Amino acid sequence: MAERVRALYNEEQDALLLGMLGQEYLVTRDGVFLRGQRAPESHATVVVNYLFAPDQEPVLKPWRAIGDFEGRFTPDFRKKVELPLTHYASEIIARANTLLPMIDAKAEPSFIGSDLAIAVRALPKVLLHVELSQETQDFPAEAWILYSNNADTFLDLTSLLMLTEIFKDRLLSLIRIY
Repeated sequence: MAERVRALYNEEQDALLLGMLGQEYLVTRDGVFLRGQRAPESHATVVVNYLFAPDQEPVLKPWRAIGDFEGRFTPDFRKKVELPLTHYASEIIARANTLLPMIDAKAEPSFIGSDLAIAVRALPKVLLHVELSQETQDFPAEAWILYSNNADTFLDLTSLLMLTEIFKDRLLSLIRIY
């Protein structure tokens, strides 16, 4: 399983070590742990769903919006994830060099001309593409999140939404700390 999901296996603990959003999760028979404590339920749900995904290679492009998966529109997505990031777009852009390594992300070329585009390795086979634009005299700040093309192969829609909310929460908490 470790090889299939691109995790490390720890024989001594009989556990998997799985990276998600720049943090290492320990998966044992007793549950999913983060920094020595039981991981929050949403984190554990995403990790467990990912562990049982089929053995396929990730396909990055073309990037897809959340509404492209299963043809379902998710109106709360914009309100719960993208708008909070929009509010902090300037701070995220200004602190990108510090923040990006902590969420396993790197800057990449924007394909819409935004101020910052990043690729986030959310899970070993699931990537996010995030575009952020600062507020200008003519336009408000914006944030857009896209998923690697076959992200829905590794996580169902509910888990993709949870993963994106975990990403948003992690990034916003890092802003408060750094």
